[in-house]
Amino acid sequence: MVDTRDQGLALETFAPGDMRARIEAYDWAATPLGLRETWSPSLNFAVDMIVASRFPSALRWGSELVLIYNDAYAPMLGERHPRVLGKSFVEAPPTSAADAEGPERAILTGVSGGTVIEDLFLTTIHPDGSVTDGYFTIRLSPMPDAAAPSGVGGVLIALNDVTRRVQAEQALRSSEERYELALQAASGVGTWDWDIVGDRIYADPRYAVFHSVDPERAAGGLPFADYRKAVHPDDFARLLKSGRADLKTTGDFDEEYRLIQADGSIRWVQTRGRVERNAQGWAVRHRGVMVDITERKRIEQALEAAQADLRIAVDAAGLGRWDHNPQTGERLWDKRCREIYGLPDNMIENPLDILERLVHPDDLPSLMDAIRAAMDPANDNTINREYRIRRDGDGALRWLETFGQAFFDDDRCIRFVGVVSDVTERKEAEADQVLREATMALALDAGNVGTWDYDVRKRQLRWSERGYDMFGMTPGADAGLDDFFAAMHPEDREPTRKALLGAMDPVRRAYIDVEYRTIGRDDRQERWISAKGRGFFDEAGKPTRVVGATVDITDRKRAELHLRLLVNELNHRVKNSLATIQAIAAQTFHAARSLPQAQEAFSARIVALAEAHDLLTRENWEGADLLDLLGRLEDLHGGPGRFTTEGGSVRLSPRMALSLSMALHELATNAVKYGALSTQKGQVRIAWTVVPGPVHPRLALTWTESGGPPVSPPTRRGFGSRLIERGLASELSGEAHIDFRPEGVVCRIEAALDG
Repeated sequence: MVDTRDQGLALETFAPGDMRARIEAYDWAATPLGLRETWSPSLNFAVDMIVASRFPSALRWGSELVLIYNDAYAPMLGERHPRVLGKSFVEAPPTSAADAEGPERAILTGVSGGTVIEDLFLTTIHPDGSVTDGYFTIRLSPMPDAAAPSGVGGVLIALNDVTRRVQAEQALRSSEERYELALQAASGVGTWDWDIVGDRIYADPRYAVFHSVDPERAAGGLPFADYRKAVHPDDFARLLKSGRADLKTTGDFDEEYRLIQADGSIRWVQTRGRVERNAQGWAVRHRGVMVDITERKRIEQALEAAQADLRIAVDAAGLGRWDHNPQTGERLWDKRCREIYGLPDNMIENPLDILERLVHPDDLPSLMDAIRAAMDPANDNTINREYRIRRDGDGALRWLETFGQAFFDDDRCIRFVGVVSDVTERKEAEADQVLREATMALALDAGNVGTWDYDVRKRQLRWSERGYDMFGMTPGADAGLDDFFAAMHPEDREPTRKALLGAMDPVRRAYIDVEYRTIGRDDRQERWISAKGRGFFDEAGKPTRVVGATVDITDRKRAELHLRLLVNELNHRVKNSLATIQAIAAQTFHAARSLPQAQEAFSARIVALAEAHDLLTRENWEGADLLDLLGRLEDLHGGPGRFTTEGGSVRLSPRMALSLSMALHELATNAVKYGALSTQKGQVRIAWTVVPGPVHPRLALTWTESGGPPVSPPTRRGFGSRLIERGLASELSGEAHIDFRPEGVVCRIEAALDG
C-alpha cells in the first residue's frame, strides 16, 4: 500500500469545503434530525466546528445516532463515503472501533463522560484512490444540548494520527529486541556506562555477574573499585595502564583479560568502549560492551597446541608444507618443502612452473589433473598423489607423495594447502618387496608348494590357492581347521593333530614336519602331502599363529611304492631267471651235443633272455608291447623283409613278455638253422588277435614259416620244443603247439593276458 502521509498528503492537510457543501445541500428533512432550520443551536455549533476542523472528526447525533463528518474523516469511510452521510447508526453501522455503538450510547445517555481508544490500526482510502495504513487515537466526547433529555445531544468522534509515533515506538522495541537477542547470541555480552567524574559505573546484569557484583546495585551505579576486584591479578596492571592511556587520548578502548568468578572459575572477556569528553577535553564518561570469549580462548589455545603438535609431527615426519592462494597469487613453500625439491631458500618461482619443470613427464599429466580436480568445487576438494621428480640441482630421481585440501568461498578456491614428503625409500622397498614376493611366488609355483596360516585365537585357517588344490577343494571355498582334519586320511589324523599341538605348545615349540594322506573333499582323489611349519607366540607365551607350507608328494610316494614293487618283482624275476638259466644250461650241455654247439646254443638263449629283460627295464618292468618285442626279434634274427606281422598293439605283463620272448627266440633260432630263415627267400609270418577269455582276454598268436627247405618231423622233441610247449603252458596258463609241416613250421600259441 502507498502511505500518502509520507508524500506530504497527511489527513490534516485536506482543505475544508467539500463536506460543507454536501451538508448544506443534504435533505435533512428525510432524517431523524429534521429540517436544518429546526436544528438546535448546539447541533449547528457542533456541525460548524467539525467542518472547520482539519483533523478527522465526526458526529453521531440524536437518539438514532445520525452520522455527520468532515472532509478529513471522509477517507476513513472508504467506499461508503458519501452515501453514509445523514444515516442513522442502524443504516450506517461502523466498520471499526473508531465508531462503536456501545460507548456512544453510554455517552449519549450521560452514563459516560467520554472514551479514548489509543493506537487503533486503520486503513484509509484517499480521494485519489490510494490506500494507506496508519495508527490513530480516537476520542469519543459528549456534545451538550439543553434540549436533549440527558443534556447530551450527540457524540463527537475525533481522530488523531499517531502513525509516526507508533512506528517509532515499534522500531525502538524492535531495535531493543534485536539488541537483546544480539546480547544473548554474543556469548554473555554485558554493557557498562562509567561516570568518570562521579566514579559511578552503571552496568547491566551480565556485566555485574561477571564482576561478582550485585545486579541491582550495579544498575544504580557503583564505584570502579567494586568492579576491579574480579580482574585477574596477572592482567590488572596491563589493563590499568591501557585504561589510563585511553582516558588521556581520544582512542577507543579494546582489551582482553580474565575475570575471577564467584565460584573461583576463570572467564576470558573482551571489552570495547569509547571515552566521551567535555568541551575542555576532559574525560567524563566511558561506555562500552563486554563479550565472553572464554570459549574462543579455549579454542585458540587448543588450536595453538594442535598447531604446535602438528609442527612437531610434520618436522619429525620430514614433511614439507605448502600453501597457495589462487585469488591473490600468494604462495608459501617452507624450508623442508624446498629442500625436497632441491630448491634454494629464496625460491619465488610459480609452483606450477616448478612442477612442469621438475615432475617426471610420465607423471605430470595425472598430477595436473588431480590439482585441477581438487580446485573444482564440484569434487571432494582433496588431493593425494604419488609422482616422480628430477630434483633440482643434482637431477636425482625421487618419489614424492603429496596430500592437500582446497577451501572455497562462493565456489572460488581461496586457499589450497597441504604437505609433501619424499617417499623414495618406501617406493624402493615396495619394489623390492614386490620382486621378492614375485620370486617367492615363482619358487612356490616351481616347487608346487602351498602355504597355510592358522590364527589360533580366531581358529581361522587360511590357505593359498595351491593349498586348496592339494585338498581337492575349489579355491576360495569356506574351509577351516575341521575341514582340514575331515579331509585327512583317518590313519593320519592323530599324528598330524599331535604335530600341530606340539607347535602351539609354549614349552616345546616344536617344528611341524609330517606327511599325511588327504581325500579330496570335492574330487575324492587321494594325495600324499608333506607339511612343514612353526608356531608364533605373544609376549605372554600364548600361541597366536601357526604358519607353514605344504608340498604334494603323491608322485614321489607312488614312485616309492613302485620302486618297492619293482624291487620285489626283480627279486622274483632274478630267481626265475636264474632258474631258467639253470634249466637252459642243464638242457643245453647234455652229452648228445658237442661242447661248441652247446656253448653257441646257450649263448643265444642267454641273449634272448637278456633282450627280454632289457625291454622290460625300459618300461620300468611294468610290461611291454608285443610290437616292440617282435621288432627286437626281427632285428636280432632276420633283418628287413624276413618277417611279416599282422595284428595291433597288445600290452604284455612282465611275466608274459619274458616267456613269449623266449618262445619266439627258440622258433627264430630253429628257423635260422633249419627252417625258412636259413634260405634267402624264406619268410616268417606272425599273426595275432585278442579273443575273449573266461577271466581275462587271451592272446592267439600263429607263427608260420614259408620259402625254406622241406621240413620233416623230428624223431624226438628237443629242449626248444619243450620250452615252447611246456613252458608257456606252465608260465602263462596257456598252450602252444608246433606243427612241422613240409612247407614250413607252424606254431600256434594261446595265453591269457593277465597284466
